[in-house]
Amino acid sequence: MEIFVNGAKADVTLDTEKNLGDVLKSFESECEKNNATTINIVVNGTELKSEDFESQTETAIEDIQTLELTTIALSDIYDAFKNISSNLISISEKLRDISVQFQKGQDAKAITTIKELAETFSFFCRIVTLSALFPDEFENLKIENKPVLEFFEDFSPIFNDFEDALKNSDSVLMGDLAEYEISPRVDAIVAMIDSLLKNGRCQ
Repeated sequence: MEIFVNGAKADVTLDTEKNLGDVLKSFESECEKNNATTINIVVNGTELKSEDFESQTETAIEDIQTLELTTIALSDIYDAFKNISSNLISISEKLRDISVQFQKGQDAKAITTIKELAETFSFFCRIVTLSALFPDEFENLKIENKPVLEFFEDFSPIFNDFEDALKNSDSVLMGDLAEYEISPRVDAIVAMIDSLLKNGRCQ
């Protein structure tokens, strides 16, 4: 059996492991020592779904040609948050310029900022989801004293208004929302991340 970890072939010697479950248990034990965990498992080219996990753990080693494992470490989460913070600082500044850009006919610049915001928020939500794999470190993430989910639930109507303004080509409303509603909330996310990076175990 060939084992690949994050795309690289691993030099692993199996000892007492007899089935997939044994291998995964041993691997996860090693991951825990390095503040990491497994987030995806591919057996013989087929991704192992959560609903099939229990039934597949009895698969004998002899029946496994390749085992591909994807892991994420606590340090990876912190690095991702650090990158997100840097991106959002830049985006927040650009959001405050959108009104002027529309007035000057620089619509392309404004739209680029909006796309950057959407992409960064999507990545942020993914990292927040992955951070839940490390509850001791990220269990009580809050933005403006609100749980992240609640913060975004309150944020959602503003995004809806912005989307409507975009569809209606209402540049004035888009500029006002970007500068006075979205940018301050982006700053709040940055503040949360900065506090996390300052007080967390991995920086």
